[in-house]
Amino acid sequence: RVVEGGGKGDRAAQEEREEQEMKNMVWGKGLVQMEEQVDLAKRIEKERSMPFARRADDKEMNDDQRAVQRWGDPMAGKVKSAPSAKPKYRGAYPPNRFGIAPGYRWDGVSRSNGFEAKWFASRNERANLESAAHAWSTEAM
Repeated sequence: RVVEGGGKGDRAAQEEREEQEMKNMVWGKGLVQMEEQVDLAKRIEKERSMPFARRADDKEMNDDQRAVQRWGDPMAGKVKSAPSAKPKYRGAYPPNRFGIAPGYRWDGVSRSNGFEAKWFASRNERANLESAAHAWSTEAM
């Protein structure tokens, strides 16, 4: 048998390639677990850039907590996650104390007894009186 000169070098290179392939092989781990590990690393990196103190008005934290599905949650089926596609009333309507828009079937006729209009008038009058009193009290300063 004729062997060329670089036999040992080729063998070492072959062993090195096999060793590298063994390192890259995924034994004992599934694809899902590897993806979870990558996601966790990304999340940790993202958390490092966030401020240490997070409050109740943190939108991202609230969204993350709302997205979690919990077993035995009695409201899980009742709370809608996306806004409904119900039609809305388009047009002008008189204001009310609660800021509630009329239903989409409203015919545009105000059937109130005038209480809301009086309530808004008294609020405006009170605000005007307070601003006039403030202006009068600071006039000579």
